Amino acid sequence: MTEPIPLMEVLLMPAGAIELPANQPSTSERALAVTALRQVLADQPSALPLGPETAAEDDGRLLSLNRFALQLATCGITADQVAVDAKPWAEEATAPQLLLAAQVDEENAVVAFGGVLTGSEFMALARTAERNGDQLLLDASAFKGGVERLLTLVQLLEPAALPRIALTGAAANLQRQVVAIADWLGGHLDGALQQMFGAQWQPVTQGAFFSGGAAAAERDALALVAIPLGLEGSQLVCGQAAEGCIERFVLQMVATGADPARPVGLVLRLTAAMTGDLLPDGLVITARQGSHQQRQSSSSSTQIELVFGGGGELIDVCLSYPGSSDLVLPPLQLPG
Repeated sequence: MTEPIPLMEVLLMPAGAIELPANQPSTSERALAVTALRQVLADQPSALPLGPETAAEDDGRLLSLNRFALQLATCGITADQVAVDAKPWAEEATAPQLLLAAQVDEENAVVAFGGVLTGSEFMALARTAERNGDQLLLDASAFKGGVERLLTLVQLLEPAALPRIALTGAAANLQRQVVAIADWLGGHLDGALQQMFGAQWQPVTQGAFFSGGAAAAERDALALVAIPLGLEGSQLVCGQAAEGCIERFVLQMVATGADPARPVGLVLRLTAAMTGDLLPDGLVITARQGSHQQRQSSSSSTQIELVFGGGGELIDVCLSYPGSSDLVLPPLQLPG
């Protein structure tokens, strides 16, 4: 009679998991993950160079994939958190451009690549991540797209499209720094919005920067800052990473007011990149100013928007989409 297998010993293999040869030496989780990554690359129709040739299995060593700086973070196959070494993020010169998560079953030589984060996406999560010494603990579910997203990014983008962003030092607090909306009137754009989100500033003529029915809402428009956005699969991306997406849209942030030297309102508008196109269904923008929260979700929509007045309280803005990591902007502030 066959003995029943205890339920505790039955593990469901994650979708897309890679089974390495049974005789594969199991020196560490990282060594297995590097071997699995090399196997994936060997199956690609175009060569994607992976380095370094030696010491790639060393913990803490950054990889180079098609000229992109790649950090590899590993965890157990059933882990719900991934420990990310924060030391490479201490300076821009050493910061990775991409962070790949691998869940590893050492006993059975199985590797599942949960997904990848760009530097700006990692920074958004690092703001609230639990810290354990030099490690940041991120939810495994925050990594989206599997190894396929990694392959797409390193083949479609140039390395210059993904900046190296430092986690500590003067640049470390970019995402936590308050963005003064009044600065937009003089053409000054906050470093976090520009560097991490690819934001673009432009002056506007009052009442004349939108056409059709939207123009009336912007009669008192003073300045416009726009962030290009896109969907890469189900993952929200921004800046240059959005340029290659089929589904593209824009977050328009409009400072408004009757006095050209003092904004008293802010319009947050999500609109399709192409006139007449629809926003992806399920795209959500949420913003909070003090105790006042607004939320809009797209459903066969060409645009959705939120409107805030002055008061000096910080405005926190979050963009979300099913299956994607959230994009969280630095806090915005109107004059009090």
